[in-house]
Amino acid sequence: MKLQSRNALRTLLTLLEEREQKDREILRMLKEVTADAKKIIAYSPDKWEVKVDPNVLGWNSSDKEIYFPKMMDQKLEFLLPEAWESGPFGISEPVGTKTLDFHEADLIVVPALGYDDLGYRLGRGAGFYDRTLFDVNPSKLIGLTYEELFPAHFDKEKHDIRVGRVITEKKIYQIV
Repeated sequence: MKLQSRNALRTLLTLLEEREQKDREILRMLKEVTADAKKIIAYSPDKWEVKVDPNVLGWNSSDKEIYFPKMMDQKLEFLLPEAWESGPFGISEPVGTKTLDFHEADLIVVPALGYDDLGYRLGRGAGFYDRTLFDVNPSKLIGLTYEELFPAHFDKEKHDIRVGRVITEKKIYQIV
């Protein structure tokens, strides 16, 4: 069922109209939500995810530190980027020496193909975020998706993590 849901969401994403405009509106709302956060974990998007752009978000100010994931031993570590390189799945990963324990992040923006009405995320299937963030309070986790795709319908599993907020181009859904 998850594979079918992933394929359906990918198909819907390819048909989505005005995606760049929707991304900008999602980022406008994300900027509001993250205004007071000092340490944020974001992600480097692939073609299926909302395009998170620190420049658009105004996250390049001196009072914020933005960390990005790097795959290490089947888990994610979060680094403050000094440079970028292509990771194992062709997604940009940070190169740097400063790391952040994800428990110390004020907010974590979590990528996914979709989220259900309870905030459970449907990732791409490798489980990196689920394994890494399994004990994080959902109120610190934020999901980004498109109004037409929310909520996504899929069979969640016990290891799937939940986000406390889902932001679309139309609304901020407070879930927990």
